Formats: sequence, structure tokens, C-alpha cells
Amino acid sequence: MAWLRDIDAWFLAEVLPHAAAYRARAAHFCGRDEADDIVQEAYTRVLGTGDFRAIKVPRGFVMTIVHNLAIERLRRASVVRIDYLASLEVLELADPAPDAFTVFSARSELIHLLKLIDDLPPQCGRVLHMRKIQGMAPAQIAATLSISLSTVEKHLAKGLALVTRARRDNNAQPEVACQTIPKPKRLATN
Repeated sequence: MAWLRDIDAWFLAEVLPHAAAYRARAAHFCGRDEADDIVQEAYTRVLGTGDFRAIKVPRGFVMTIVHNLAIERLRRASVVRIDYLASLEVLELADPAPDAFTVFSARSELIHLLKLIDDLPPQCGRVLHMRKIQGMAPAQIAATLSISLSTVEKHLAKGLALVTRARRDNNAQPEVACQTIPKPKRLATN
């Protein structure tokens, strides 16, 4: 089919095969009556996209458009069926980003881990840091440090064992209770 543009071929191969899922998603929010209209509008927006090649997950992209169009239509509607309102309540999802406590806790854990790695024998600590923190492959570490792959593996095993033991020993220690703040003494007033 030489008359097809690149975007048309992409649309036929990547988007159109999931049409039933798009209609089901739209029907979930707005009912079967409006589902086809929403899907057609989503197709129009997809085909109007400037750089379709940049879309990594076409199905997810179209599902998001369908979802947003359905919600937009529900918000503009003057009369909405009560069962569709339940669908809107589901949308009040928590933000998937980590909260401040999780970020602080993870940073604290990373700082503690880095301290444990720093306390290892120098070569062992370097190898463990390169593998676990920098994400280098064992062969790459061996080439960088001019040591054999076998030596890298031995340093990794030893380092992991020492870090694991240190973390286990640290967790086995009883928690230290916070010091209580003494109550101020009241002055006698006569």
C-alpha cells in the first residue's frame, strides 16, 4: 500500500488493534452511547500529533487521551448518571511520587550504606561502590581497576557479606529512647 503515509501505517499497526480496549475505557466513564464518539475524537488527536515516532507506548498514550476526554465530557455534562460519578471518585488517586518521609528515609539509608561501604577495605569498597552505586558491570570494573574478573567477584562477595553483617548488627542493637526533657521547676509564689 504505497499510498499510506508513515503515520497511517503506524496508526494501523500500533493504535487500531486496541480499539476494543479504548471503547471499553470510554464506556466505563461515559456509557456505550458516547464511547465511540470519544474514541473517534482520541484518534483525531493522535493523528494530529506532531511527532508520532516519539510515542513509546501508543496504546497507553491513546488510553490516556480517551480517559482525559471522558473525564472532560463528564465534567461538562449538565446531567450525569450516578454510577458514572463513582468512576470519577476512583480518579482521586494518591500521588505516586514518594512523600517527604520516604525520600528522607531513603536518603538516610543511602548515607548509612555509603558509610558502611567506606568502612570496607579500600579495594573491596571501591569494587562494591562501582557495582552497586554506579551500576557498572563486573567486567567493566575489572577493566577499570586492572584486576581479574574473578578478583572483582571475590571483592563483591566479601563486601556484600561485610555490609550485610554490619547492617544486621546495627539492626540488632536496641533502639535508644529519646531523652525526656525535664519539666521546669515552678517557683513558689507566696
